This record gives sequence, structure tokens and C-alpha cells, in this order.
Amino acid sequence: MTLDKHQSLYKKLAIVYTVLILLLVTLPINGEDQFLGKLNDNYVLQIRYDYISHAVLFIPWIILVWWGWAIATTPKSKQLAVGVGGLSFAIFCEYLQLPLTYRTFNINDLLANSLGIGLGLLFLWLWEKAGMNTQKG
Repeated sequence: MTLDKHQSLYKKLAIVYTVLILLLVTLPINGEDQFLGKLNDNYVLQIRYDYISHAVLFIPWIILVWWGWAIATTPKSKQLAVGVGGLSFAIFCEYLQLPLTYRTFNINDLLANSLGIGLGLLFLWLWEKAGMNTQKG
């Protein structure tokens, strides 16, 4: 099966995943006494678990966007379009929290979001290099 046959599914999943990310960055779920409030107190290899979760959250998003949309005609222009769009979305998600009194803008979260975009693009590049992509564009 090729990725082309599943493009509609990937597009729908990308939309649902986008809404999920927007909910996660706007709902009051990570305060001291909130559902995810303890993420800021946990560390993995001296890196706050919160930052790791930010990076991991954006990896599947960029992959679903890549597979869901035929954005450009050449692979290089698609990489550029998806990369710039992904970084723009990562930045938007962090700046969206500025007017919210129960959320805060954090440059480390922004860097972690961007790292997730970069790791997702790296995965896609390796996927293409390995010849596993049968989707055109």
C-alpha cells in the first residue's frame, strides 16, 4: 500500500492532532494542582520531562502533515514548506499562551517544540533516503 491511498486519513488525523495540540497548550492543565502539574517537577537525564513531552508531541504532527498534504511539487520545496509551516505552528502554539493568565510563555518550551519539528523532519528525510516513501511529492 502506498501513502497516497491513505492521504485522506493522514489529513484527518493531522487535523484532529492539531486540535489536540491547541487544546493542550490553551487549557489550564499544568498548574501546581492541575492534572499535568507535576510534569515540571520530573526530570529525565536532568532535562525537565515537560520539555521532552513538548518535543515528542510535535514529531507525529509534522509526519501527519507531511503525509496528509501534497503541499509542493518537488521534495525540496515540500521540505521547506512543511518545515517553515511546522516551525510557525510551534511558535504560534507558544505565543498563544501569552494572553492566558493561567499559562505562561516559555522559551524552553518553544525550543522543545521546534526540536520536535526538526526530529520529525529528520525522520521523514531518513524515511525518504531509505526508499520507504512511495508517495509522490
